[in-house]
Amino acid sequence: MTQYRHLFSPLRIGPLEVANRAVFSAHLTNYAEDGLPSAQHAAYYAARAAGGTGLVITEEHSTHPGDWPYEKLIHGFRPEVVSGYRRITEAVHAHGVPVLAQLNHNGGQASGMYSRLPVWAPSPVPDPLFREVPKAVTPAEIDEIVAGYATVARHCAEGGFDGVELQCSHSSIVRSFLSPATNLRTDGYGGTLERRARLLLRIIDAVREAIGPGRALGVRLCGDELIEGGITLDEGVATARLVEATGAVDYINTSIGVATSTLYMIEASMAVPPGYGLFIPNAIRRAVRLPVVGVGRIKDPVQAERALAEGHCDLVGMVRGQIADPELLAKARSGHAAHIRTCMSCNQECVGRMGQNRWLGCVENPHAGREAEAPRRATALPLPRRPAASSSSAAGRPGCRPRPPRRAAASGSRCTSGARPPAAR
Repeated sequence: MTQYRHLFSPLRIGPLEVANRAVFSAHLTNYAEDGLPSAQHAAYYAARAAGGTGLVITEEHSTHPGDWPYEKLIHGFRPEVVSGYRRITEAVHAHGVPVLAQLNHNGGQASGMYSRLPVWAPSPVPDPLFREVPKAVTPAEIDEIVAGYATVARHCAEGGFDGVELQCSHSSIVRSFLSPATNLRTDGYGGTLERRARLLLRIIDAVREAIGPGRALGVRLCGDELIEGGITLDEGVATARLVEATGAVDYINTSIGVATSTLYMIEASMAVPPGYGLFIPNAIRRAVRLPVVGVGRIKDPVQAERALAEGHCDLVGMVRGQIADPELLAKARSGHAAHIRTCMSCNQECVGRMGQNRWLGCVENPHAGREAEAPRRATALPLPRRPAASSSSAAGRPGCRPRPPRRAAASGSRCTSGARPPAAR
């Protein structure tokens, strides 16, 4: 496929090989049922695998009972999740696509409403979105956090995942440790970048030991929080170097903004130009040898190919584009890109539903969020037949004239005489 030769070229990511460079990246869905993966999860991810994406990364899996920021969250620390994991991985693997699970502890960017427990963070800095003052974690509680990541990683391995991704961006306790804006500690986990990155490096070691060498491990970093005193691009690049130096990580994913005052940059609307965040993977890619994933409102194959061809990244995260059209990649590969249902970044049924505690959907794709349901067949309902009026009855009604005969269809018309044209779609 010469038109998209970069997009449809294979790539090795640690022990895995992906058929193309498109990634269906992690995002919230609200599909969990009682804290466990659902049949809808399996059907949803399988639809994108069937549609040609190169790699699937599921939404976040909570690593600790105290981390319950929203109701319909997968509680990865519970042993019961394993059977649901197997349902997801088997559904995606049926299409020859690898699938990873994202692990996360939301930290101070959470709420105690569901857990009825204090929110944990590196320092008692209140979050402007959730408006709760978190509890600064003790060294013993940090050990508990690290152990929680390892537990969930083992569950993911038992459930058949090809690896895991550590969420250290957006809304994450790891990101809050990395950020000078939220980490005010004076012990071994605060101060210099090396100390602020200590939790991340400990989690990497613990998770790698839990999943073994045969599964992929990725880290998603925030390249720029875009807030005063927060993570800057220089620190994002320096953190990526620390991650690569562990020798335990297979790829780096990227993000921009933080799930508070710069949330609008994470979930960019149609007012933000495509590829707006590519300066972050570009800078990280020039600093490390690991494959780097780029994101930023990339919604069609032309934008994805350009990002790869210009060297901004090695893989491209395409979420909303594949929500709107699960067959986006298959259509591009087969030469039918003009038939792609392109996401317009309205954020109404994907992002908007999350804040309303509703399952993810799409205004352009009515089947999104209903993949587990059997598709409904369109049935042609018989049209009511108009009774023919007799000349006598017509003549007997005041002001009523007999109906003139219907004209024959013009030559070349798609409709025959007396036939009704098909309804507009």
